[in-house]
Amino acid sequence: MMPIMNAIIKIDEDDFAPARLTGADVLAMTSAGVLPEGRGYELIEGVLVKMAAQYDPHVRIIAQLLRKLNALIPQELLIASAPSIFLSEQTMLEPDIAIFPLDIKSTDVRGGDILLAIEVSDTTLRYDLGKKAKLYAAHGVGHYWVFDVTAERLHRHSGPVGEDYKNIVVSGFDETVSLPIEGLSVSSLNIVPSLS
Repeated sequence: MMPIMNAIIKIDEDDFAPARLTGADVLAMTSAGVLPEGRGYELIEGVLVKMAAQYDPHVRIIAQLLRKLNALIPQELLIASAPSIFLSEQTMLEPDIAIFPLDIKSTDVRGGDILLAIEVSDTTLRYDLGKKAKLYAAHGVGHYWVFDVTAERLHRHSGPVGEDYKNIVVSGFDETVSLPIEGLSVSSLNIVPSLS
């Protein structure tokens, strides 16, 4: 488990440590209408973080990936777009795409249940390859892919050990890659056409 950093906020002359939220707090705030339903916030070690808005080509790549994955992945697996995944009591991430068994409710999915987590990055590449990769690794997500929209590169992470992945392979968007899901009749994916 990753250590929680204790931030101190100074108000006037007094120091305050903000309260750490839990996934249950986020669900309650969403149900009460305090937070908007759907994509918008992640919970990182108890701190609510606003997510960046999604625009083209980010949206276009996600749509292409969903179309291709839905044609390849068996029906006993769910291909979820921006699900709220509770990796721990104080960490909830919303990957752009997550693949996990259909018989598990999304609120019950934990890191080890995720067969593949995908992030599409344009303005968030450093965060997705840094902090977010460490969170996924620390919580046992076996395969984590980051699509770098600007450089048209795919970073495929596998083999989580502690807060890192022991294997990282980088390929171009024009390359065909193997899906890390056993038992597929077609196990490769031509990522996305060039964006230029």
